Amino acid sequence: MTDRIVLAARNNALWCDAVARSHGVSTTLDTDAWTAATRTPPYYPDAVTLSPTVGEYDVLARVDGSDGCSVKDSWARLDLGPEDFARLVVGEWIWLDPGTPFTDPGPDWRPVTSATGMAAWVRAWASDPDAEAILRPTLLDEPGVHVLARHAGAADDAPVVAGAIVHVTGEVAGLGNVFTLDGDATRAWAQAAAAARTVADGLPLVGWEAGDSLDAALAAGAEQVGPLAVWLR
Repeated sequence: MTDRIVLAARNNALWCDAVARSHGVSTTLDTDAWTAATRTPPYYPDAVTLSPTVGEYDVLARVDGSDGCSVKDSWARLDLGPEDFARLVVGEWIWLDPGTPFTDPGPDWRPVTSATGMAAWVRAWASDPDAEAILRPTLLDEPGVHVLARHAGAADDAPVVAGAIVHVTGEVAGLGNVFTLDGDATRAWAQAAAAARTVADGLPLVGWEAGDSLDAALAAGAEQVGPLAVWLR
C-alpha cells in the first residue's frame, strides 16, 4: 500500500501548497516532505511528510516550530511528543478505484467557475466566518483544481447545499473538502465522488478522512490504505 500512500500524500501536499501560496506563503517540496517557510492558513499544516523514513528533526528543521506549528505525519510514524506536540487527529488515507460504480449525481452538481460562485461555495462550506478567508477565488486558476457544488435547484444562483474540491495531480485526483448542509454525509460523499469522476479523467480518487467522513467514504466504496496523524504544538 505504500505506493498508494505516496501518491495520496503528495496529492494532499500539492493541495496544501496551492492554498498556502494563495496566501503568499513560500513553500518547498522534495521527496521527503512539503514544508512552508511561515505559518499556513488555519486548518492547513506547515509540513506534510512524503517519505516513511523522514525523521522528526529533519521535518522540524524546515519549519517555524513555534506554538501553532502543525505537521501532517503521512505514515503516522513520527513521535513529536518530546518536542511538545500533541497528536491532534488520526485519520486514514483512502483510495477509490475508477471502476467503482456510482449513480449519476444529477444536474444539481456543477463546477464553480467564477469568483462570485466561489464566494457562495465558501460561505456554505465554512464552519465559521473566519474560515471564509481560507479558500480564495484564485484557487480556481490553479491547474488541476476543480471546485464542485450541489445547488438547491437548476438556477445558476440557487443556493449551494453541498460541495467538494477535486485536485488532479499526475496519476491521481484528490477529493476533499466534502460537505453538505443536510447532515447526510454518506449521500454527500457518494455524490461528490460521482461528480468528481466528470473532471478526474479516469484517475483513482484519493484523500484522507476521519470519523464520520471516513465512514461515509468507505460506504461509497473507498479503501483504507494507511493511517496518518496530524500533530500540533
